[in-house]
Amino acid sequence: MKIFISKLGSALFAVILLSSPALAEPTHLTIRAKAHDAKFIGTSMAGADVQITSVPGDQLLAQGVILGGTGDTARLLINPIERHQQLSTANAAAFTTTLDINEPTQVKISVSGPKVAGASAAIQSKTLWLIPGHHLDGDGVVFEFYGMTVAKVSPLPNQPALQGKPITLTAFVTMMCGCPIQKDSLWPVNEFTVEAWLWRDSTLVKRLPMAYSGKTGVFTTTFVPTAPGGYQITFSAAQDSRGNFGVSYGGFSVK
Repeated sequence: MKIFISKLGSALFAVILLSSPALAEPTHLTIRAKAHDAKFIGTSMAGADVQITSVPGDQLLAQGVILGGTGDTARLLINPIERHQQLSTANAAAFTTTLDINEPTQVKISVSGPKVAGASAAIQSKTLWLIPGHHLDGDGVVFEFYGMTVAKVSPLPNQPALQGKPITLTAFVTMMCGCPIQKDSLWPVNEFTVEAWLWRDSTLVKRLPMAYSGKTGVFTTTFVPTAPGGYQITFSAAQDSRGNFGVSYGGFSVK
C-alpha cells in the first residue's frame, strides 16, 4: 500500500511539473553601436538609445542608452581582425541588460543615435532569437552606422544679413563616434567633401564648396546674397571612399 501511494505521489508530481510553465532563466544581452570605418558610439556623442521589444506583440522588454568609450583604435582600425576575435574592450560603449525568458523568444532591437545629432540621428533595427540561459555578451549585437554627424555652427538663426554683403557659413563635421576629421588623423581632411547648398523660395541659388578651416572638423565658406528674403541652407558632407554621408540644415534672413 505504501509503495502504491509513493508511486502515485511521484506520478502526480511529474504531471504537475510537466503542466507547469517553465521557470524563466536570466539571459544576458549586450548591444553596441559602431560608426562605419570608425569606432564605437558612446558617451562622447551622448550615446545611443536602445529599445528591445517582443516579436510579435511589440511588448517592451528593456530600454536604455549605449554609453562608454569609443574602444581600442588599433584593434578596430589598424590591426587586421581575425575570425572570432572580440572587437570590444572593457571600456567600450555598450548597453547591457538581462531578460528573464522561459522559452525561445524572438525580439526586435532598435537603436537610434548618436543622440547628439538630435532629429538627424540614424535609426536601425534587427530581429533575432534569444534562447533562455544562452547569453549574447562579449561584443554582443553590434549595429554598424553609416554616415557622419554634421552640425551647423553659423549663421545663427537671428544673425542679421544684408544684401550684397558676405556672410560666413560654418559647419562642424565628425564621424558618428566623434572621431576627429583633421589633416593628421585616421580620417584625413582630403577624404571629405563638404558643401553648402543655398535655397530661396525652394529654388537652389548656390552650391558652394566648404574649405577646412584648420580647426578639427570645422569647414567654412562665404556667400553673398543678391536678393532679400529668407534663405535655407543644407550642409552636406561626403566621404566617398567609405560611403559615409551626413546632412544638417540652417537658415537666415537677408534685408
